[in-house]
Amino acid sequence: MKISVHRLGRPFTATVLALSLMIQSGCGFKDIDKRIFVLSVGIDHTDNEEKPYKIILKLAVPSGSLKQSGTEYTYLTKESESIASAIRLLKTQVDKEIDFGHAKVIVLGKEILHHDLTEVLDIFVRRRDIQRISWVAVGKPNAESVLKAEPSSEMAGSHALFNLFDQNGVESSYIVTTFLFDLRRRMLETGIDPILPVLSASKDKKKIIVNSSILLAKNKDPLKLNPKETKIYNLLANNVQRTDLTVKRDDLQYTVSIDTAKTSFKIITNPKQKPVIKMDISMEGIIEESNQGMNINALKTFSKQASEEANKDITALLSKLQENEVDPLGFGVRYKATRLHSKDTDKEWLRLYPNMSFDVNVKVSIMSTGIIE
Repeated sequence: MKISVHRLGRPFTATVLALSLMIQSGCGFKDIDKRIFVLSVGIDHTDNEEKPYKIILKLAVPSGSLKQSGTEYTYLTKESESIASAIRLLKTQVDKEIDFGHAKVIVLGKEILHHDLTEVLDIFVRRRDIQRISWVAVGKPNAESVLKAEPSSEMAGSHALFNLFDQNGVESSYIVTTFLFDLRRRMLETGIDPILPVLSASKDKKKIIVNSSILLAKNKDPLKLNPKETKIYNLLANNVQRTDLTVKRDDLQYTVSIDTAKTSFKIITNPKQKPVIKMDISMEGIIEESNQGMNINALKTFSKQASEEANKDITALLSKLQENEVDPLGFGVRYKATRLHSKDTDKEWLRLYPNMSFDVNVKVSIMSTGIIE
């Protein structure tokens, strides 16, 4: 009886494959008990020219139960001539493999903003184990003080900074969120400038405050935005919900809780007219607080007053950005996208922006005075 060569070849091939799988090395995989996870990374600038970078890693210490008491975090710090070499040296300080797969926050010390951020962030955009959706923030006065703060509300295995930025814990119009991929894009793209939230820790290390931001215009000193300006930026750039607006008229003062907001703008450049940025903002909300009784029949008057107040605040912020020649809202990107492309488009925008006028139209609709009249 003749046996087909093909029939003999199949079992042989299967046997060879099975043996090859058995002798393969398993060194590329490490069990979870051989890993220690990085939650956040901090980078400070030192006064040592030979070792200008100070790297801080906040690591989660695994425990058997969330109720188990004891240390929940550990910290590794190292000064070196580069971030990559510092990480390599930090690996010699622990008995487990340092895993960056869960690192979601990168904190830059305030001093490092005066140096080349492209060089600082280069390792984070190159390494495949760093998430491009990591949040980037500025630590005041430095990154180490922020990372080593442990708020009382922080649970074991969690991280307070995650809750501040992911909008699942805290929802605030004062918090700016900037992802690593977006920061990189803004640093390379012309016509839009990076903006980062500013984190500061209390003296007792039990509280982290984030209600302001900082602008990093190209070839210019960082420009800080106070809490009110940060809130307005969020309104214009992100159509942020659940914000507020305070109105003062003589002895009357009331606060409007904004539930919905929408912003749109267009750039008008006519040959014989001054260039204009026309911006339309619509908001709806209710009166949340007042120092006097509010007549529900006067909602149109209150809406008009709120519109005037918002118009004044928004125009003031736009003028400040223009005076400092920074553009976090992407006016330059919109200009380039809506004009015929040429090699001088960037130069045209840089020439036009300082001379732009702003035509801001704000419409605030107050729906009610709350549950009381």
